[in-house]
Amino acid sequence: MSRPYAKLPPIVDYGVIPLINVVVAFLVAGIVVLVVGESPAEAARLMLRGAFGYGEGFGFTLYSTTNFILTGLAVAVAF
Repeated sequence: MSRPYAKLPPIVDYGVIPLINVVVAFLVAGIVVLVVGESPAEAARLMLRGAFGYGEGFGFTLYSTTNFILTGLAVAVAF
């Protein structure tokens, strides 16, 4: 017989785990950029500045992610 898994506290489930996922994603992207021969810090700075640094960039970020957001909401409502 298997034992049921222990439930994680909400702060870990909704805060710490997503933060770890973002950090790991930046680390993997940084390794790829480093292998290419560029500066990972400069690449991260440019990526964040392009997405959130000015109004037009933030607008394009929202425009590009709207399809994913609405699809996720549709799936969440369906289930």
